[in-house]
Amino acid sequence: MKTRLFACLLALAAAPCASGADEENPYKKAKVGDFAAYKMTTKVGGFNVEGTVTQTVAAKDDKEVTIKTSGKVMGMDIPSQEQKIDLTKPYDPTKAALPPGTEAKVEKLKDGTEKLKAAGKEYDCKWETYKIKAKAGGQEIEADVKAWMSKDLPLLVVKMEMTGDVMGMKMEMEMELSEAGSKAD
Repeated sequence: MKTRLFACLLALAAAPCASGADEENPYKKAKVGDFAAYKMTTKVGGFNVEGTVTQTVAAKDDKEVTIKTSGKVMGMDIPSQEQKIDLTKPYDPTKAALPPGTEAKVEKLKDGTEKLKAAGKEYDCKWETYKIKAKAGGQEIEADVKAWMSKDLPLLVVKMEMTGDVMGMKMEMEMELSEAGSKAD
């Protein structure tokens, strides 16, 4: 799978990962240098692919926060992406993280609460499930996503699972928090 398409899939998977637009923007408490690192496992086309993904707060002011996403898959760098989140408005997970030109329909299906252990710590999480239909990089993508978020983390996501159909192949992806903290002085 092309690295660029993989980065786009990653963005699609991350898009719904936050509380709905009816709550205060969850990124208001984030600080420059806050980060979350994830172990990622992907199964597609008969291959198992492992990698890492790191999200870092690159910039922040009273109106906007910039999240930089980078990572490695099979030892190769994923092209880093930046997303800007408007802090003056409630967070809309259906519009976040999608690369320009991506057409996506995100439908929330269910939600609930659960305790989840990751990175050696237990988190009180809210989980949400979504159905995503998108066209990115000229490819049709259909996926089901389940994301666990915790307000105890500035970057929210504790775990994410995605199953879907990409380029005519079945795909499964799982990201789980492996480390979180702050790189700020």
